[in-house]
Amino acid sequence: MKKHILQLTAITFLSLMGLANASNDKTQYQQAIQQLSNQKVDIISVKDSAVKGFKEIVVKGGLTQDIVYMSENGEFMFQGNLMNLKSQQNLTEMSHDNIRHDLLTKFQKNHKSINFFPKEMTDHITVFTDIDCGFCRKLHHEMKQYNDLGIGVSYFFFPRSGLNTASHQKAVNVWCAEDQQAAMDSAKNGDELEPLMCANSTEEQFNLGIGLGIHKVGTPAVIFDDGSIMPGYSPAAQMKQKIQLAKNLN
Repeated sequence: MKKHILQLTAITFLSLMGLANASNDKTQYQQAIQQLSNQKVDIISVKDSAVKGFKEIVVKGGLTQDIVYMSENGEFMFQGNLMNLKSQQNLTEMSHDNIRHDLLTKFQKNHKSINFFPKEMTDHITVFTDIDCGFCRKLHHEMKQYNDLGIGVSYFFFPRSGLNTASHQKAVNVWCAEDQQAAMDSAKNGDELEPLMCANSTEEQFNLGIGLGIHKVGTPAVIFDDGSIMPGYSPAAQMKQKIQLAKNLN
C-alpha cells in the first residue's frame, strides 16, 4: 500500500454523522480526520470530487500534503488514486499536479533558482537536483542539447542525504559561488569546490522538495510548468517530446 501522510490502517468506515451538514467546513473535516489518524493536520481545501456525495480534501501534515476523499455524510473515507475509467485519467494525480504548480509558483515569486536558459526559450522545466546523483550529472551534461532545443532549465537543490550533510554542503558551495552556472558545471563534473558559506535558500529548496514529493521519486525530478512530475533522466529529444505531451494534456 502506498505510504501517505495519514496512516489510516484498514479503517474506511466512520461513525462521524456530525459531518452530514458540514458542506465545505474545514474545521469539521479536520476534527474528523485527526480523530481517525491520531495526527495533527491542517485542511488546505475541501471541494466536491468527481464522485457524487464525496469531498476531495487536501490535508497537510508537516511539510507534506496529501489527498483524501470523504463522504458528505461522514460514513466513508478512502485514500488512493481516483480514476476516471472512461477518460483513463488519474484524477488524484491531476489534483496533485495543481498542488505542485501552486506550491512551486508561490516559491518562485520569492526565491531565485539557478537557471540555464537558451537565447530563445520555447519550453521550461524545473529540475530538483543532487550534486552527487549520477543521472543528475548525465542530465546536466546534456544542457547544451536541451538549450539547443529551446528548453530552459531552472535548478533547485534536493540533497538526497538530507540537510547538514556533505551533499548539502556541495549545494551550498555552488549557491554561494560568484558564478553559480560555472560552479554547477564544475560540481557536476566531479570537481571539488571551495567550501563556501553565505545566506542561501538551499534548506528552503529542500523543504519545498519534500512538499512536492521529490523524496518519493528521487533525483533528478523534473517538474513541468503545469505541476506534473517526471522522475529520472531523459535525453534532450525525449524531454522535448514529454514536454509537448504535458502541454497537450492541458
